[in-house]
Amino acid sequence: MRRFLIRVVSYTWLVLALVLVAEVLLRWRDSSFTPPPSRVATAFVDLWWSGPAYRLFASDEFVADVGASIFRLGIGYALAVSVGTLVGVALGRSQRLEWLCAPVVRLGVATPAVVLIPIAIVLLGINDRMPIFVIAFGSVWPVVFNAMDGVANVDRLALNSARAIGLRRVDRFRFVVLPAALPRILAGARVSLGIAVVLMVSSELYASTSGVGYQILLQQQKFDTPRMFAGVVMACAIGILFNALFGLYERWALRGRPTVGRSA
Repeated sequence: MRRFLIRVVSYTWLVLALVLVAEVLLRWRDSSFTPPPSRVATAFVDLWWSGPAYRLFASDEFVADVGASIFRLGIGYALAVSVGTLVGVALGRSQRLEWLCAPVVRLGVATPAVVLIPIAIVLLGINDRMPIFVIAFGSVWPVVFNAMDGVANVDRLALNSARAIGLRRVDRFRFVVLPAALPRILAGARVSLGIAVVLMVSSELYASTSGVGYQILLQQQKFDTPRMFAGVVMACAIGILFNALFGLYERWALRGRPTVGRSA
């Protein structure tokens, strides 16, 4: 328990110190456009956690907007990781296919994903399919690039040894290629997760009738600054939640592998 408390303090002390400094400075400034953290916290509870007890105090806005954002983020990100892994592995296994498709992959990595939003609105309209498409298409490229690079750079000695002991192609891929490329694939998936969260909020800010981004824009239009910041805090919380879940999965997937550097 003591070790857990020490870890919590080590991770949160700087955030708590910055919040305290912001509280003092913003209360001294006393501007309606920059509310102190205490007012934002009150607005956060009022906006998201003022519902009935049988819903664990989740408000109507939480059910409608946070639920919609998590649904879109989860579906879009799952599509990006699954499709990106399959495409990246296929490109990494075939030099000819990689040579043909590498310029497209590099273009996709270099293109700002938010420029897809107007195109997606024209093609799909304002509905759940639009942000899911934007999230999936915009965050797939780091997974493709890392999977392609990881598979293409598998140790040739390990592959030759697998051939020498008579492993079939499928077994070589399953027991040699995929485990060797997995750290690179997960690195790409982690980068894609940050992009997916940004695209979730951006698409909802641009054109949506629900979601955390929509709620942020709605409160900004109503000049309710504390609630607007409460929406920003919720968007950050969703990103932290998905990153924490991904970290747990990454530790499980890479269990038993040697770690480099300091342990977390």
